[in-house]
Amino acid sequence: MQRYDAIEKGIEKGDVQALREAIGSICYTSRDFSSGEFDEAIKYVESKGIKIKDNRLIGSSTITSQKSTFTDDDFADAIFELKENFCDERIEDVKTIGKKLYGSTSQTVHLDTSSASTSSRGTSPNILSHQKEKNIIQKKIIIILVAVAVIALLLLLTKMQNKSTVVDNLGAVMNVGFKTNVII
Repeated sequence: MQRYDAIEKGIEKGDVQALREAIGSICYTSRDFSSGEFDEAIKYVESKGIKIKDNRLIGSSTITSQKSTFTDDDFADAIFELKENFCDERIEDVKTIGKKLYGSTSQTVHLDTSSASTSSRGTSPNILSHQKEKNIIQKKIIIILVAVAVIALLLLLTKMQNKSTVVDNLGAVMNVGFKTNVII
């Protein structure tokens, strides 16, 4: 097994989350799992006495239980979920999707028809996983900005309504005063 610095540092620090992130990233380097690196990395970490796996599936159900055809986004989503809930069910989910998408027969077709997949080989394997996190953060920011805009609009309308009431009252006082002056 190729040694990864991130795995070694995670073992050294006992940082389970960093180890899950590092092992999950291996999925991007061997998408069809034919190299065995992924399983070897898990065994290696466990041989060091670190419990890397969760006991059960937590959160949403696996992608393979919801559908039978998959996309690159499904693969990235499955890896993201694996890093959050590193259990046997999620491991199998990622492997099943990876093998169906990138297995030996589909890998040849995939590489020949898509220049994007070959050009992305030089990028960080965590990009797809982090894009999902970035999208979630962006959505939260947009919601907050919209809420602030709505509150500002309501305050402005309230202020305008109060000014309108003052102007109406002032106009009424001026009318009464005018009528008084005419009578005198």
